[in-house]
Amino acid sequence: MGIDMKLTPYNGELSQGSSYFWDAPQLSSPSLYPWTTDEAGNKYPMQFICQINCNDLPENEWLPKQGMLYFFGEIDYFLGYDVKRPNGLGEWPEDAVRVVYANVDREQLKRTNYFEGDDMITPHTITFSKGPEREANFRLLGKPYEEDVELAFDENWILLLQLDTDANDYFDLRFYDMGLLYLMIERNKLQNGNFSNIRVHMTSL
Repeated sequence: MGIDMKLTPYNGELSQGSSYFWDAPQLSSPSLYPWTTDEAGNKYPMQFICQINCNDLPENEWLPKQGMLYFFGEIDYFLGYDVKRPNGLGEWPEDAVRVVYANVDREQLKRTNYFEGDDMITPHTITFSKGPEREANFRLLGKPYEEDVELAFDENWILLLQLDTDANDYFDLRFYDMGLLYLMIERNKLQNGNFSNIRVHMTSL
């Protein structure tokens, strides 16, 4: 079973502990925000992708039942930002994406933005629904939409998050020519709530 995610622009003030894409994350501590380093050695905050309140998810056997799951990644180029060295097709470097899990009370969460002065992408709330194992859209779990990607990993790996090329009035996410980005995780680590060692694979259809 996969979990499909429908994204809807939201122009109001998000409640603490909401599940959403873009804008800036709500964190219990600024130290949870991951940073990366460019070719010149300059440190900068990673692009925030989404936060997921595990209480919002349909019943599933893999993800935590409570707490917050955050996704960050070097996808700036594919959102139209000017970066010197985008990651390309195939497998990305080991540290190109970070996944952070925190089991905290929602009252402890505070919007954390290290891009003050920049135009932030309007947040998009998420509607979750159970879906088929394989489908081309924004989704959690299930199998990669492209079977070739599944074959590139052995049976010990499972799809954690799939991002699809999408464009609307609020954001333009393009993985080259209608491609997808796959975040894969080892099954035993996922079962133990360990979100380290994420492998990332990008395709272009």
